[in-house]
Parts: sequence; C-alpha cells; structure tokens
Amino acid sequence: MFRIDDAEVVDATMHGSAARFINHSCEPNCYSRVIHVEGHKRIVIFALRRILRGEELTYDYKFPIEEPAAKLPCNCGAKRCRRFLN
Repeated sequence: MFRIDDAEVVDATMHGSAARFINHSCEPNCYSRVIHVEGHKRIVIFALRRILRGEELTYDYKFPIEEPAAKLPCNCGAKRCRRFLN
C-alpha cells in the first residue's frame, strides 16, 4: 500500500502496475513522489543513481515511527540497515 496523503491510500494487492513489486531498502536506488497530472494524483518513481540491468528497484517506504512493540523488522540487507521499517 502506498499512502498518497492523509485521506488516500493506493492498495495494489490484487491489481496495479509492476511498481507494486518495488521493495523497501534502507539504502534505496529510487525514491517516490506524488505529483499532480491534469487534476489527478500520480505516484512517480525516480532513480537516485544509475540502475544496472537486472538490479532490483528499491525505495525507502518511510513508514511512520511506531511504539517499540509495533516495530516491523527490516530484512533489506543494506550495510546501513535501520533494522526496522518504522
């Protein structure tokens, strides 16, 4: 799920583009932005650096900070992994 703003969330669980398979990383190679196109909100993924063919696309999900009991473990494998998604 991708939060557009305080009121809208895109849920691509069953339908959506291939972007729904972009995983989280604490050291991502992409970032996301919500832009307005002809009155509609669109999610756009931008590269942070050159991405090699076959390399996985990743971005930081930036989940909100939660209480310690509600922490979601991160398994991104980055050298500077924060250990949690939130």
